[in-house]
Amino acid sequence: MDYKFLKNSIVFLTIGLFYAGCSVQSQSLYSHKNGTLILGEKENPVVVKVENADYKVYPSWCIDSAYTLNEKDSVYGNLFLESITLDFRCHWNGLPSGFFEYNFKLKLKLSDVKTVESIEVGRYTFRTFEVNGEYYSIISRYLGQNETFIVDYEGKLYDKLLKSLKKDYVNKYLNKKRFYGFYDESLVRKNMFNGYYSKESEKFDQ
Repeated sequence: MDYKFLKNSIVFLTIGLFYAGCSVQSQSLYSHKNGTLILGEKENPVVVKVENADYKVYPSWCIDSAYTLNEKDSVYGNLFLESITLDFRCHWNGLPSGFFEYNFKLKLKLSDVKTVESIEVGRYTFRTFEVNGEYYSIISRYLGQNETFIVDYEGKLYDKLLKSLKKDYVNKYLNKKRFYGFYDESLVRKNMFNGYYSKESEKFDQ
């Protein structure tokens, strides 16, 4: 047996697992221990002090980590966040933000919803929707295996975060009548029936 090769393989595997663990941790926007939500770029972060969150964890197959939180924030109003980090062996079966936006509309029984604004900046996508003359906003962020979605009913966090990333942004919808609902679902919980994500097919050499 080539013990030198075996030793080197163990070292590389250990290093790989260490960095994989760090990568998963760095993908998380919310620290439940510190009660903070950090968004944007590290040079100019937007920090939300979370004080009234209903925090739920969703362990499941294909999931490294997944959680939701409903927050009644004194500055930004009602916010909902879902963060999903898939196991490296799994993949989404479509556009994650599309799954989330559709499920939000379905759960709140919204029809005739129009997308009035859609802006992509780096890892973030910002969308504002209009329904019956009222407006709500959704922020999506992707990083590696992680997808995070934030429903911002008042649009204040959306406005501040987008302006931190795009200095010339002008918000046309912030002061318009806003839509308020209560969403407390999880794509993880509904995946068994809807197949949002699944495990990669394993291939074996003949």
